[in-house]
Amino acid sequence: MSGAWDVIKQIKEDKLKVMVVTGSGQTSLLDRLNNSFPDTFTKENSVTAFDVKKGKPNPEPYLIALEKGGLLANEAVVIENAPLGIEAAHAAGLFTIAVNTGPLSNAILMDAGADLLFDSMKELSNHWKGVVEALAVQKATDTTIKEEEK
Repeated sequence: MSGAWDVIKQIKEDKLKVMVVTGSGQTSLLDRLNNSFPDTFTKENSVTAFDVKKGKPNPEPYLIALEKGGLLANEAVVIENAPLGIEAAHAAGLFTIAVNTGPLSNAILMDAGADLLFDSMKELSNHWKGVVEALAVQKATDTTIKEEEK
């Protein structure tokens, strides 16, 4: 996926945890991930077909990722390019960024539950800092509202 490494490098620079959630269990795909994204994905920060009983669009893969990462739903962001993955992330209560990397219409990805949409990983990379800042403001606002409700 052109531009994916740029996004991953920015995520790492921001000291955020990077995880992969894939429905695949193919050794060749997992090897390709390790070759394409060196020093990024390990068994501890990966969820594959071997880790789940129910695959996407069931939220289980993303719920397992949260557990493996020691994260709450409001501490995670999903970047997805497939409707079933978007449905799964949305069902797990995760903020989901859709990246249209194929022939699907943007409407299909948004209808699956995406919160934000980019036309490419390159576009997401160009806007990453703004996305992180907006999410931090939103999280701070949500925290303030919850504290005021107490």
